[in-house]
Amino acid sequence: MSRLAGQLIVLSSIAQFLSAQSAATIADHVTWERDFPNLAVSVTGAAVADRSGNLWAVSDNRPSERLICIRPDGVMVVNTELPKEINPIPPSDKSDFSLAVSPSGTVVLIARYSHAIGKAIYFDGAAFGIVKSDGTLGVVKRVARGGPEFKEFIALSDEHFLLVGDQSPMVVIRLSNDGDVDWRRTFPKNWVLPSASAIEDGSACIVSPEYGGAFLHLIWIDPKGVMRHQEQLIGRRSQSAAYEGSCTILYDLEPGLRRGEFALTSFDRSFKSVWTTPVLAAAPQGGVYGMAAVSDGYVVTIGLQDGVFLAKYALGGQVLWAVTDRSRQYARLIVPAGDSFYLIGAGPKEQYSLHVIRAH
Repeated sequence: MSRLAGQLIVLSSIAQFLSAQSAATIADHVTWERDFPNLAVSVTGAAVADRSGNLWAVSDNRPSERLICIRPDGVMVVNTELPKEINPIPPSDKSDFSLAVSPSGTVVLIARYSHAIGKAIYFDGAAFGIVKSDGTLGVVKRVARGGPEFKEFIALSDEHFLLVGDQSPMVVIRLSNDGDVDWRRTFPKNWVLPSASAIEDGSACIVSPEYGGAFLHLIWIDPKGVMRHQEQLIGRRSQSAAYEGSCTILYDLEPGLRRGEFALTSFDRSFKSVWTTPVLAAAPQGGVYGMAAVSDGYVVTIGLQDGVFLAKYALGGQVLWAVTDRSRQYARLIVPAGDSFYLIGAGPKEQYSLHVIRAH
């Protein structure tokens, strides 16, 4: 029996979502939550937690883009405007950002550039800069030229980084810890919206939907750029997360393109599927979602028509708790931080400044 057929049988055999939902709210899992006026981090924004649990993020509240750092106790210790060296150079007129932190603790900022002509958007490559403890940047280095949109940036387990872009074609670039390009690999142009996670020995798992199709392409790529494993899953949107060699995928089946229907599937070190768990059977079609791997499981957030869904799953797939909170907005980003996690967003409705939650 094929892996796709097996996945269909597992998912179709679930008559209903067996969850630990109760009348609890997100507040039951909050360590602290705070508002930071005059700052904003968007759904496509950048945020990462370093080894000490400090949250680094880029406030993309135009016209002043700022690098911020919030300590685990909720105190902001860095709030500095990004240097002009990272600004776009014409014809580029817009910057978006990603952040990643290496196993040794180096925080790196990626700026990706674009410009528009009429309704057409052109992507103009990306630049790399090491973030210092005071929020300033080291030497800014160009690491990619125009073509793909480099939305995905992760730290690998061997002190390297992976930069992944899509849109004519999908491109994977491995970078050294000082921003030198080790290699560049291309994949089919109909692989879009890639999500990557670091696994063992400098390898990565990457999941990418097929444009216009109902399939996800899952690959394992090694430190030399060799694709060691490839398979397909049923789904239309996806995100990956990894923990101790396992690669777990949160994906949206979007049945009939009428609603969202989310599930988790986890793969072991040999890329054998070891469990599949339903997450949410009815969500808005095309809504915001995210996942983070923490030390004892996986945390999932999904934006609802009226509120936010948040749940935690054990490393074996069992649901530990799940809540739907109708009093809050959706979470724009979810960031792992050891045995805890940060939510950016998920604040009270009608509140639009930067809202940060540290939760467990």
